Amino acid sequence: MFNTSTLRVEKISIRECRILLDIQSRDTINQYLKTLDLFGHDRISWQEFRRVLELQIFLGLKHGRNSKDDFLKLSQSQLTSMFSNFGIDIESRLLSLRNQKQNIHRVAVHLVLNKD
Repeated sequence: MFNTSTLRVEKISIRECRILLDIQSRDTINQYLKTLDLFGHDRISWQEFRRVLELQIFLGLKHGRNSKDDFLKLSQSQLTSMFSNFGIDIESRLLSLRNQKQNIHRVAVHLVLNKD
């Protein structure tokens, strides 16, 4: 299970968020952040990142039919139920993305420390 205390403390940059979610456009991430009232933040918590992930997945489930407004109208239990019906495990995706971030950081530190 994912450590929720870590979700609240550790923050990631918006750029890291874009990379982890494979969002190519700044406009797209900015739209997501505006929808979630996170626009203007340099860094977001993992709990906030989770909301961005949920929004991205929700919009992709019924591309062109699901909207950001629809997302905001759903309760967390409705979202969880919907994702479950589609076989989507948000917890495992979040854990995978967090591990991916840690691996990227580990490689970057290794490259800096071993630079000639």
